[in-house]
This record gives sequence, C-alpha cells and structure tokens, in this order.
Amino acid sequence: MISWTLRQAGFVRVPAGFRPDVGATSLRALRIFVLASATVALLLFAAFAGYRYQQMQREAEVRLQRTLAIAHEHALRVLDTNETLLRYAMALVREEDDAAIVAQRGALHLQLKEMTAGKPQVQSIWVRGPDGRALVTNRSPDPDAAANVSDRPYFAWHRDKRGGVFVGGVMDGQGMGFFNISRGRYRSNGDFAGVVSVGLFTSYFSQFHAQLAADEPGVAITLFRDDGLVYSRWPELPNQPPRMSPKGEVLSRVIAGETAGVIRSVSSLDGQQRLILFRKLGDYPVHIGIGRELGVIRSEWMGELARVAGFVMLPVLLLVFAAYVALRRTRDAIDAARRLQEESVARRQVEEALLQAQKMEALGRLTGGVAHDFNNALMVIAGNLHLLRLAQPAAPPKYADAIGRAVESATKLTRQLLAFSRRQALAPEVISLQERLPSLRDLLQPTLGSGIVLEIAVEPSTPAIVVDPAELELALINLAVNARDAMPEGGRFRLSAGSSKGAKGTQVWIEAADTGEGMPPAVVAKAFEPFFTTKPLGKGTGLGLSQVQALCRRAGGDVTLDSQPARGTRIRLHFPASELQPAPGGAAEAATGPIGKSVLLVEDNPEVAAVIVPVLQKLGCRVVHRDSADAAVEFLGQADVQVDLLLTDVVMPGGSDGIELVEHVKSRYPGLKVLVMTGYAERIDTIAAMGHEVLPKPFTPRSLSEALQRVLAG
Repeated sequence: MISWTLRQAGFVRVPAGFRPDVGATSLRALRIFVLASATVALLLFAAFAGYRYQQMQREAEVRLQRTLAIAHEHALRVLDTNETLLRYAMALVREEDDAAIVAQRGALHLQLKEMTAGKPQVQSIWVRGPDGRALVTNRSPDPDAAANVSDRPYFAWHRDKRGGVFVGGVMDGQGMGFFNISRGRYRSNGDFAGVVSVGLFTSYFSQFHAQLAADEPGVAITLFRDDGLVYSRWPELPNQPPRMSPKGEVLSRVIAGETAGVIRSVSSLDGQQRLILFRKLGDYPVHIGIGRELGVIRSEWMGELARVAGFVMLPVLLLVFAAYVALRRTRDAIDAARRLQEESVARRQVEEALLQAQKMEALGRLTGGVAHDFNNALMVIAGNLHLLRLAQPAAPPKYADAIGRAVESATKLTRQLLAFSRRQALAPEVISLQERLPSLRDLLQPTLGSGIVLEIAVEPSTPAIVVDPAELELALINLAVNARDAMPEGGRFRLSAGSSKGAKGTQVWIEAADTGEGMPPAVVAKAFEPFFTTKPLGKGTGLGLSQVQALCRRAGGDVTLDSQPARGTRIRLHFPASELQPAPGGAAEAATGPIGKSVLLVEDNPEVAAVIVPVLQKLGCRVVHRDSADAAVEFLGQADVQVDLLLTDVVMPGGSDGIELVEHVKSRYPGLKVLVMTGYAERIDTIAAMGHEVLPKPFTPRSLSEALQRVLAG
C-alpha cells in the first residue's frame, strides 16, 4: 500500500518486476532494525544513568571533603588564635594578685583592647579573680566588680583544677550569641588564681559558612561540641533545637570517640536524606560537620539525564528518518544540500569566534606586557622626582609639578590598559556606597564643568560591595568624562545606586545617566570594544568603557548600556552584594615615620632598584639589593645574615621568579616578613593565597612606608 501510494505520487521510481511483498519485508526489516537500535540505545542509556549516579555521588563527596577541609581549617585557625589570646592575656597578668591587677587595670584594658582589635570573631576577653569577679576586660576600663561568675560551669571546672581548655555553652550578649573558651590561672604553688576567658561570636562562623556554601545548593554546615551542643548551624531552620539528637548517627559516633567520618542518613531536623561528613577540630572538644541533601544530587542527576536523553533521541530519530528517506529518495539530495549549507555556516561562525578570541587574547597579552614595562618606567620617573624634591627643596616647583602631573596621567592610562588586559594588581575593599559616592562630588564636578548639574543619590538600604576603590573611582571618572563630551551645551549627570534581587541573589547597581546626545545602535554594539572611540584623534583612547566592563566582571558582576540618539545614555554597573561590613571611616592612616629595619630588596631592574633603595634608606632601613631570586636565596643562606623583611618583585629573569622565592622563604625562614610588589596581577591569586600583601607598581614612598609598617606590624 505504501509503495503504491509513493509510486502514484511520483516520489519513488519502482523498478520493473518490483514485488510489494518484498517491499513489505524490507520495510519490516527496517522497522525491526530501528526498534533494535532504539532498544540498545535505551539499555546503554540505563547503564550510563546508573554509572553517572554513582559518579555524581562520588563527586559530591569529594566536593564536600574539600568544603569540609576549608571550614575545618578556618574554625581551627580561629580557635588557635583564641588560644593565643588566652596565653597572651595570662602572660600580661602573670602571677599578680588581684590588687596589683586592679591597680594596672587601665593599662591592661588598653593592652587587651589592642590584642582584640581587628579580630571580628572576638566578643570579649575577661580576667577574673579566684572569687569569680571581674578584674580587667577589653570591653570597659572599669568592669562591674559586682558581677560574679563563680557559679558558672567553666569557672567551677578550672577551680576544681580539671585542667586544659574549657569550651563553654552559647550565651547571649547584647542580642548576639557567643561562647567562651577559657583557661585557669594558677600560682606557682598550685593555688587557684582565677580564670581568663575569651568569647567568640557564633555569627562569625555562620557567616563564613554561608559564603562557603553559596555555590553548593543543599549544603548544611554545623559547628558543635562533643556533647551535641550546637554553636552555629547554616542554614538556620525554624525552631531548630540547641542540641543535636543523641540518637543521631553523627553524635553517636562522636561520643564513641571517632574524630572523623562519612555518613549517609536521614536528618532528624528536616527528615531529608543527607550525605554527612564530620571532623574534630584538633585537640578541642569541638567538631564541624557538613552535609548535603541527596535529593539535590538526584535532581541534578535527573536534569543531566534529561539533557543526555535529548542527545540519545537524536540517533534514534535519525534511524527513523533514514527509513523514511529510503522511501523518499527524491528528497535525499535536497536534505543533504541543506545540511551541508548549515554545517558550512556553523563552521564559519566557529572559525570567526575562534579568530576573535585569539585576537583578544593576543591584544590582552600585548597591552599587559607594555603596561608592565611602562609601570617600571613610571616607578623610575616618580621615584627620582621624589628624590629630586628632597635633594633640592628650594628649587622652583613648576617643572617638578609638571612631571608629577604627567606621571599621574600616565599611571591612569596604564591602569586602564591593565584593567582591559585583566593584569592589574587590585586591592579590593568592602565599600559602603552611601559614604563613597557622595564623597566623589568634589572630584566629579570639576570633571563635568559648570554647565552640567551633578546629582548623586544612594538608596539607604543599599548593601556594601567588594571592589578596588581606585578602580571604581577611575570607572566613574571615565563615565563622567563621556557624559561631559556628550553634553557640550550642558545638561544633567545623575549618579545613583541601589539594590535588587534576582536569580543570582542580591545585586547592587550603580547607574550613571546623562541627558546628552545618546548613541545610535551601531555605536552601542561596539561601545565596550577596547580602543573603539568616536572621539577625534587625541581626545580619547577607547579604553574607558572596556575598563568599566573589566572592573564589573572581575568583581563578579557586569555592565549594561541603554542609549538612544537625542535621549541620553544610561550605564548600569552591577555588583554582587557583600554580607561584610566596611571598615570604620574614621580609622587613622598608618604613620610614615622611620622604620629602622633591615630589608632585602630583590629587583632585577637596576633603575627601579636605584629609586627604591634611597627611599628605604630615608625610612631608616638598612638595604641589601639582589637582582634575582637565585641571588637572594644564596644571600639568605649565609650564616651571619639577619634580615627583617623581604621586598621582592614577581617577574624576574633566571631560574626562579618572585613567587618561588616567597615559597622558599616561607618554608625556610618562617619568621621573615614578606612584601610583594608587582606591576600586574597575572599571578595575583597565587600571592593572595599565600597570605602576603601586594604593593602595586608604580607606588609612592608613602605607600611603600605604609605597606612596610603593615607587614612588620602583622
């Protein structure tokens, strides 16, 4: 019937002697072939599904192990820091009797306050006498002597001389939960002299755990004591109990003496099946556990299977289509030609995309390399200018000021190049836009000119963001310059900020809007391309908007542009909101007085070194210069060498670079302070992971002095 219909329609030429039963047999064979192919494909798919489910569970366990290791290291480091504070506090009061400690209360209070400065995890530190009354604390120069804690469990523990560190329960202080870690004070004759305790905020741990679990849906992290008392739990659950169930498998294993383990069980809190890992924090009676819902893993597995099924269906459909094409041979050539054309178009698109990517990569490397060398040149110019001003203080400042302005202009251009090539050494900070944007009015208004009205508005509820302040300032200046050029007859430039919630969580936006000429669609499409500009020769570099885009993307956000001719331009910078709080605005800057330390300078550029050495000497430092990492290692290996600080560049010739030198110093000379300087940040993540401060080139003598003092103080 099918062959007759196709023959009558003129699609198939049936040869003479063609028998319908033979055609039917061929069709049946083709259908059986297609069915067998589909069955095999389904069996293979089922085998793949089972294998992939096991693999995803193993991958989830590996990720949880990695996350647990990070959380474990963080919590252990906090507890070790707390232990150090306890020992320092005990060293302050030594075996002094209560009267002697009270007599020194003011000085001791300041010392305790200085010890806890910069440690957001610390709630308070107390020194109490044998009667349980407060002698001195960091919270007040005159603590309440009537407050008595002699009935508290931790005080009784140390009074009974049960020894070691006591980790207490959760308490409430000014609306925030905390727990005490304490040690007993004993005189040389063994008499009980009191207790020293340090309180730790539980929210410090939960905030860190929230950030750690942000990219892992279904992950829960718990910090708990050996007896099941919960210090922090993320995410928080409604009506969550203060203790873990003693019948739960995790606490049962902990009570049994296990210090680490992997468990698959149903949670007693929400009834969800979880993969749970736990580990003890050193010698402390505290554990940290991390779990992930297996239901989330199954959902991800099913989603992946759905995507794979889409691909598996393709060959099955192709087999059916091949059977259809066997009956409709007249369309075979047309379909083949069409597919060939589509493949040719796709190939050209892929080749063009690859060519564009290669071009942008080469351009980025070129600009990064040029800017790096240019930074060294600026270091030489700026440094010698500083030394010239010191040597000739009475000289007319006209020419020196002109050189200084040129250096500042070149430095800004270099930062634009490095921002485009993503090789700028950044110094991100937590920034409050409510304070930062209004403070830029005096900087932006002269840039805009008197004919343009500047408006700045920030929503009061706008969260903080994490960004390099200098990069943000440069980006806003670039936007102001573009707005000024778009409004030659004057107008209004409005800088505003706020926040919104979306699929990626809370996003903070900064919008720059002008009433200028606007841009046609063709210009909007190329606006963010580096070196693209519509300004006359010498009036623009074409790097402004590309620098803005690079700033946003490196901060984890993006930028959007809305512009139409004669209707102005709106540019929005998007940043992820930060849960951290900015540092107090009134903090004093580091002093720039004499340092008086011995410094090993490692810099391969002799002209840059010739600038840095006298600046260090002006700061009272004794300087030893070496031009390579290998030479520095050889110098440090000498028996009579005593150096306080290593100041090294990153990129240097020879067998080792600055990173390898820092790693060598860290392992062989752990007491040696390290300050790294660089012109661009190709390996900035490696430096940051090692915990060392980075001083971006070119830097001023004051920046160098402040950085040295921060490193030496740390």
